[in-house]
Order: sequence, then structure tokens, then C-alpha cells
Amino acid sequence: MNRREVLRLLAYTGVAITNLGAISSFFSSCAKRQLTRQSIDPDRYGVTLLVDGWRADLFKEMLDSGSLPNIKKHLVDRGTTVDTCVSTFPSTTGPAHLPFITGAMPGHNDCPGLRWIDRYNRCLRDYCTIKNVMFNSDFPDSNYTLYEMLYGERTTCIFDFVSRGASEVINVPAKTLWYMMTGDMEIWNSMDRYAVDAFRDVYIGSGIPPRYSFVWMPAIDHIAHFHGSKDKLIIERAINVDKLVGTMMRTLQQAGLYDKTLVSLVVDHGMSDTERHVDLRGILQRADLKVLDDLTSNDQFNSLYQNNAARGVSGNSFSLLYFATRRKGRLSTMSYAWDEPMTYEQLKHFPASSGTRVDLLELLRKEKGINLVIAKEKEDTFVIFSRNGQGRIERDFASFRYSFTDVDPLEYAGNADSEALIDGAYHDKDDWFLATRNMNYPDGLFQIAQLFDSSKCGDIVVTALPGWDLMDQGHLASHGSLEKSQLQVPCIIAGPGMKQGTIPIARTVDLYPAYLKHFGIIPRHDVEVFDVFG
Repeated sequence: MNRREVLRLLAYTGVAITNLGAISSFFSSCAKRQLTRQSIDPDRYGVTLLVDGWRADLFKEMLDSGSLPNIKKHLVDRGTTVDTCVSTFPSTTGPAHLPFITGAMPGHNDCPGLRWIDRYNRCLRDYCTIKNVMFNSDFPDSNYTLYEMLYGERTTCIFDFVSRGASEVINVPAKTLWYMMTGDMEIWNSMDRYAVDAFRDVYIGSGIPPRYSFVWMPAIDHIAHFHGSKDKLIIERAINVDKLVGTMMRTLQQAGLYDKTLVSLVVDHGMSDTERHVDLRGILQRADLKVLDDLTSNDQFNSLYQNNAARGVSGNSFSLLYFATRRKGRLSTMSYAWDEPMTYEQLKHFPASSGTRVDLLELLRKEKGINLVIAKEKEDTFVIFSRNGQGRIERDFASFRYSFTDVDPLEYAGNADSEALIDGAYHDKDDWFLATRNMNYPDGLFQIAQLFDSSKCGDIVVTALPGWDLMDQGHLASHGSLEKSQLQVPCIIAGPGMKQGTIPIARTVDLYPAYLKHFGIIPRHDVEVFDVFG
């Protein structure tokens, strides 16, 4: 198996981040920043358990039926459950992991997807390849990780690839890594147990226990991609997660830390089942655009300069689309200018290779299988197209105004709570979240706006209709979009000083300041701590 074949295999699995996280973690542990901070409470500890890809509705069904006794006993009955917790847009592994550790959304981590183009620095990424080693260095140094905020304390990152600043990084075992790379499906039935075995080794018989640990369980996500989001295999893996939660809690009890540890069970994204495929590249090619094959098999910007369009798909239900206009190069050769993003007017009158003009937004919104087409009209104004309608989001700091013509693409006009906010005035982002929490696109205004804050965001963002995907990998379930089944996630947080019961809304990004407060650390920037402390 040569290098290209290995990379293709990793890209096909859709979980190459797991495979290459060991390399990324190694580079992250080579250089740790020392931060000056106030002392922390010596009797406070923290654990984040991230279960990848567990649908919120399936989680609730299993919890209500009594199938998750350990999660109920150790977490639900001892802490706070969020009724509607949303992840990030895009709702996909990678960008959706960063908020837990940095307290910032993907747009503010400058990580708008698993695959992106950076026009200003002339680089591109496909984190489902060897470029995953760059993940820890790609988000801003100013976004301090929890590990960095706890500098001087023992902190442990188990299997995850967002590990910058962790004092101890535990990678997927080499033998396991090989089975993953060769496509062995059976290994995924054991991956979560390997993570919990590592957790136990860290806490029992290895000296001073970690002040904070992050544990990633990736099995549900990978298996769901190939079997469906509610397949019986997923139910089995979810029951296994519950048993492993019991093991982790007994480990904390044995270490004498059970009543001192803030524990959260969280998920990075949901999923929806996929039956059909949208060929984004083919759509653009039929409009006479030259579209880069992919962001993997190319020689950085050299290949890009010969094309005027490129796509970066994440989770298979979300895609960033990038475009460039023609320019004259050296010796009068012709290529494409990738130095600046397209303006809204350029997207509406884009020059195709033949010299004709194409309205890219109209082209995409009419395609079967495409749900939302989103672009930045001007600073702090974003336009959303569906097949039959158009919406406009206007932002004023943390407040938003929303309007639409024809059919409301976000369907907010069909609900009394959210329709009341479509009144021509600006309303706080949390008011919008609360009003839309039970709708198809909860928290949609804030989620869309933050994504376009990244300099690496595409000129156009496209999401797939449920049941469709934007990359043909043979997957039976996908994620990445704003749709509720993909964006909403389970979230429970339990430990000392915690309220018992439920709260209506939270974002996964809210967990970061909650941990800081638990440790007695004052955040370095304005962040909100959701109402979970007694």
C-alpha cells in the first residue's frame, strides 16, 4: 500500500482525524505555552466525555426507557440536563470539538470545516488526510485551551486531536491504528473501551491524578456512517457507552475524586440518514466552471490556480464553496485569482469559462437535494436561499434582525414564538435561540453569522436536504448542516455545586467557561456561564 492509497483509504473512512490524531498530538505536546493565572481550587477536578455522533432524540429515547442506568444515576440524577443543547455550524467532528476546549465557535477558531481554503496565506486543508497534523496550530494562539489555562497542572487528552497544551496526550494504540487504517470495522466495537481503559490507567496507580481529562469515544459516529444513525449496532454501542460511564465513575470513586469532579457527557453533532447524493462538482461543471477535483490530491495552490471553483465538504451534509475570477499571469499566461473572496455581486454575476455570466446562488438553490444556500451580502448581513424563499440576517453585535421574502427558508414564520421576533427590530441571540429551540433550525441566526467570521469561510455555504449528502462515500448517515437532528446534541453536566434538574437551552461552547468557573479561574475574555451552578 503506497502513500496515496493510504490517504485515499483514510479519506474514504471519513474518520481519518482519529487515525492521524496521534501525530497531531505529538506535535502539540512539543511546545506548551506558560500562562500566568490565578491559583485554582485544589479540591476541584474535571472530566469531559465526548461521545461522537450520538443523536439527541435517540439519547432521550434510551434514557426515558431505562436503557442508560449509569448515565441516569451518576449524571442525570446528580446534575443538570440541557433540554435543547446545540453544537456548532458546521455540525461536524473537528470544528465542533474546538468549542469544548477553546470556548470559541468555529468561525472564531478560524476553522470553518474539515476542508477549507485560506486565500490570504495561500494554503488549504483536508483534515481527513495527513494535514490533520496541523490541526492544533491552525486555530489562533489567542484562543487558550482549557489545558493551557490549567498550565502547571496535570491534564490528560485521551484519543482526541485537539490537544494543544495538554501535559499528557494518550494516542490510539499503534496496533489499533493499523486496523483502523485498513478499514477493519470490528475494531470500532472496542475503541470506546480502549479510551476508558486509558482513563482508568491515568487515575489509578499513576501518581497525582489529572486536574482535567478529556476523553473521546468515536465509535458511534463511525459505525453510524456505514449502518445508519439508529441502527441496532448504534443501540448496542450506546448501551456500551453507558456501561463505560459506570466504569469511569467507579474509577473516580476509587481515586477519591467522585464528589470533587465536574463531569460532562457531551456530543459534537447528531446525524441523519442518507439515501441520495448531490454532485456539487458536476453542478458547477455543467455551468461551465472549472472545478478542482478535491482538496486532497493537489499540489497546494498550484492546482488551484488552474481552476475557478473548489469545494470543501464536511460531514457530507455541509460544504464550503470557493470561487475565483480570471487573471493574466506572467508571460501573458492565464490563471485564476485566488487572493480575495468574491463579493456578493460577483456571485450573482459570476464569469464562467466561456465568458457567460452565471448567478451561482440561483443555480444552486434550484438543485434537487440542496437545502440551504448561504452567502455574505455585506458586513454583518447574510442571505439564505431555499428553493422557494429568501431570508436575510442582520447582526448588531450579539443581536439579530431577520426578514424574508416569499417562503421563509428557516421556517421561523411558522411558529408563534419565533414569528414574534420577526418584527423589524434586533433581538438578542439567546432570545432567538429560546424561540427557535424546538424548530428545524434551532439557533440558526447566530450559527450562520459566526461561521462567516472566519477568513477561511467559503464564498457560498451549502447544506444538503435530510436524506441527501454532498460527497459520495457510500455513507448511510451524514451530518454538518443546521438541521435539528444534526445540530442538536445531548448534554449533561454533574458535580460539586451543580443544580439538579434541567435548563431549556445551552450551546456546547458554554461548557468552557463553566469549567473555568468550577476551577476558580476568571476567563480572559467575555464569556457566558450557563445557569448550572447552585
